[in-house]
Amino acid sequence: MDFLRKRLPAQVGRYLQGVQFPARKEELLGRLERNGVPGPLISQLRGRIPEGEYRSPQEVLSALRRGR
Repeated sequence: MDFLRKRLPAQVGRYLQGVQFPARKEELLGRLERNGVPGPLISQLRGRIPEGEYRSPQEVLSALRRGR
């Protein structure tokens, strides 16, 4: 199973702590970095999270599950 689909949902609460929603992709990625997500995972997320504005952690997870 894909690492992002297997591990990120279990950690999303911790990783997205401090995000002020709504948040755009780059805001999310910056917060994920500050919250300790490893660099290689940030690189994968950069390619997988679609551009746009997210209103909740659930929207972020939905975008990841769609695998765009």
